[in-house]
Amino acid sequence: MKMDYDRRLLAGALVALLAGVACGGDDDPGMVDAGGVDAGGVDASGVDASPVTPEHEQVCMQIEAGVGTHDGLDVPGVSGAPRWGIPDTPPATRRVRRSWSTLTDQDKQAVIDAFVALKNITVDSGDPGSARADYTSFCDELGLTPYPRNLYDFYVEAHANAFISMMTQYQGVTRMAHMGPQFLPWHRYLLLRLEADMAEAIGDPDFALPYWDWTDCYDDGDPSTCAPLFERDYLGTPGACDDAQAAVEGYLVDQGFALNIYTDGQPIFHPDSIRCGTRPLLRKVGCLPQVQGPADGAAIAQVFDREVYDSAPYDDCYTEEDVSFRQYLEGFDNDDTEPLCVAAGCKMHGRGHVYVGGDMQFSSANPNDPIFFLHHAQVDRVWAAWQEANLASGDAARMADYGNPGYPDEYRGGLFNFSDVPASDTFDYKALGYEYDTLPTPQ
Repeated sequence: MKMDYDRRLLAGALVALLAGVACGGDDDPGMVDAGGVDAGGVDASGVDASPVTPEHEQVCMQIEAGVGTHDGLDVPGVSGAPRWGIPDTPPATRRVRRSWSTLTDQDKQAVIDAFVALKNITVDSGDPGSARADYTSFCDELGLTPYPRNLYDFYVEAHANAFISMMTQYQGVTRMAHMGPQFLPWHRYLLLRLEADMAEAIGDPDFALPYWDWTDCYDDGDPSTCAPLFERDYLGTPGACDDAQAAVEGYLVDQGFALNIYTDGQPIFHPDSIRCGTRPLLRKVGCLPQVQGPADGAAIAQVFDREVYDSAPYDDCYTEEDVSFRQYLEGFDNDDTEPLCVAAGCKMHGRGHVYVGGDMQFSSANPNDPIFFLHHAQVDRVWAAWQEANLASGDAARMADYGNPGYPDEYRGGLFNFSDVPASDTFDYKALGYEYDTLPTPQ
């Protein structure tokens, strides 16, 4: 069974969005056409493709026909700040990102207040950063009820469009923000930009975004509830499996935090899925039987068994996760036959989205939940740990590209929606001005 490589890669991305995990890219001259791949065969360039079962391949392919059925939209743009958050030169001192569970009560409240502050910095508020809230919104472009554009929802719209405009004039395979090599660079820059917005909003240039250490969820003996993260006094409650009870409660929403734009219904890769209007934040923590908690320490330790950043065919369906660090960390396993797991990834990064559920899973606009950013800070932390292990090895091949051996050349260009930020500009995270309090290490 064969299909065009670009379309096959996007089919996997489509399925993943059905389960609420994000993807994206931009059209560009470097679009790859590597030909088809047989299950367990070779692609048109002669590169070995990992064998997959017919059941796995069927999930990857069955929604292929829905890709690129509209012209796409140029949303949200960069609001005159194409490289916001990237320092001109490496700073003398670096911000330190710390685990959420180690923050003081005061620090936790400051993080929540910063998220809320971004919602209140609108294009008309006159605050520092207001100009960056002057972005192009789906709601305006589609003639839907507009909301006050603000610095928080900029990220919601960027992430949603990384799905909606897939395989239109604005997105191509070599710039996809998920299911390919740019997954980690795209999210690293997204966090960096958000962190700069939050620091400006609260007037603290040393502000550092915390991360959600997945292993904390095992400390209380019940990873299905993750008490260290879902605190009513801060990020809010875990919601419920019942739709009627899934709305988050607690300090975050008490400060007025609510959704302004989200996606709902089918077709999810089409602008018709966009909804503009206010509704509560939803979570369904631990409700799906495929995932009983986030990745544990043993799963994290396995990243160090992967020797290359990525491997051909650089996708989510056929790439061998036992070889590709990116594929493993993104959460895909080409041995999976469970449809949800083939689609969303039930390991590592994907596991976190499925575990939290609600707006973190069933929407392309999953930055609507602030936990999205803490989750991706942990993903970035694991990437940083893998880089540091390679740099410490003394092996010149492993030390390439700041500890990213095997990063493919054709995927080094500008990121989706942020064309002035090449993926390669994100490799040296310390030069970007931050580090982590601790890093996982090889066992």
